[in-house]
Amino acid sequence: MLNNLIIRIATRDDAKEIAQFNVLFAKETVNKNISLALTTEGVHQVFAKFNNGFYLIAELDKKVVGLTMITREWSDWSNGAFYCIQSIFVPKSEYEKEIHDAIFTKAKELAKEHYDVCGIRLFVHKDDKETQKAYENLGLQKTQYRIFEESF
Repeated sequence: MLNNLIIRIATRDDAKEIAQFNVLFAKETVNKNISLALTTEGVHQVFAKFNNGFYLIAELDKKVVGLTMITREWSDWSNGAFYCIQSIFVPKSEYEKEIHDAIFTKAKELAKEHYDVCGIRLFVHKDDKETQKAYENLGLQKTQYRIFEESF
């Protein structure tokens, strides 16, 4: 057990490191090269506008070892919001599963603290089988829904 693992809500001071993690995350999980400058601005926009979401950071001995971004999606059918976990990223390490699970647990705890949050959703790339298996091991089920999008 990692007794010195801390999961906390990120602050603006974490923006640079979050952006760097995003570049690594995209490359490692879906082999996509993203611009550090573009994602840095995107991270700053999360902090600039509350409705854009928030980040959870995992720290081990004051070093960032994992993160996730959480957004809220309102459901009129449920009269509540879902916390949408935009994937959890932990670079390869011997404690990867423990760190990943701690971030997920913290996100779930925060969601349950808010009366208007009715559940959690996780986003994962269709080709990221390892992460899908990790989510199933946490007791989550795949849904019947698929996400369609058009990027501009």
